[in-house]
Amino acid sequence: MFVGTNKRYPDLGPRLAEERELREARARGPLQSLSSEQLRLRSQVLSIAPEHPPMWALAWLRFGDVDVRCHVVVKRWTPDAVGVEFEVEGETLRCWVWQGAVTRVEGRGTA
Repeated sequence: MFVGTNKRYPDLGPRLAEERELREARARGPLQSLSSEQLRLRSQVLSIAPEHPPMWALAWLRFGDVDVRCHVVVKRWTPDAVGVEFEVEGETLRCWVWQGAVTRVEGRGTA
């Protein structure tokens, strides 16, 4: 018997682990986002992602002093930053991170 495998739902284990990691990180402090000075939205071109299909990515997020990498939906971007959205315990959270902290993926289950 193989422990930790699920042929019917192969993405379930990693997804549950990611959700647990997000909950634990969130308990350590507030979600951090880039500041207005860092974003420079008054002088940068802002692109807005289409709603469908969602644009998935893996992003490094920071809660307090804890970094966590998770799947996010890209909502907008500038030449330097990416605005992302994700859920933790049913609550939708949004923040801005540097472009270098984001890697585009094909779908939610793809790493």
